[in-house]
Amino acid sequence: MKKIIAVLFTGFAVVSTYAQVGINTKTPKGTLDVEGETLVESYLIDTENTKANGNYLLLTRSKDTSPVGKVKLLDISLRNVAPVNMYNVVLTNVRQDEVVNLNTGLDVNKYVVAITGAVFTGAVSAANTTTSPKSYGSYATEITQVTNAGKNYHAINLAFKGAGTVSSQNGTWTFTLNVFEKSLVKDWGTFNGSVSASASPGYSGVSTNTPLGLQ
Repeated sequence: MKKIIAVLFTGFAVVSTYAQVGINTKTPKGTLDVEGETLVESYLIDTENTKANGNYLLLTRSKDTSPVGKVKLLDISLRNVAPVNMYNVVLTNVRQDEVVNLNTGLDVNKYVVAITGAVFTGAVSAANTTTSPKSYGSYATEITQVTNAGKNYHAINLAFKGAGTVSSQNGTWTFTLNVFEKSLVKDWGTFNGSVSASASPGYSGVSTNTPLGLQ
């Protein structure tokens, strides 16, 4: 009798392992198929607070889909645009060193754009010969806005401040462009700070309104 009961329990375990469970549906389409709203309280999905050392996918909750509040899996590998995007840009044959209001085609209302790692090469720099050693100035990078067909776009400005190049030489700008989806970026607004002049050659001071969490 004990052997028969054991066999029955084993059979139920095997069946339940491969069964599909449906809540509010008689035809589940997955291992667990829930039709209707789902409320998850506390931290039942993930209670770990560890470093992200593995490969992770993102869950997003939309405010404008039907139904509103629908949770979707955001698989970056399947999208052309991710929440955070990064790519290298190479601008060749730049006259001397200046790039002025280069339209990126990135809508100001949709994206936040930043330039990192800009380098100007390939041209003979005009040095400031009055200093020892000779001074070549510093790179300047800036994101501004341009308007085209009634829309505002991010624009790129690059310059080799204080130096420039020999007029007969064109150069190459290589830089990294970081693009963030604006809907996923928290805007802290404007925080005013101040600095006091100190002994040459620098300034000292701290921001008076550092955002909470960065202090």
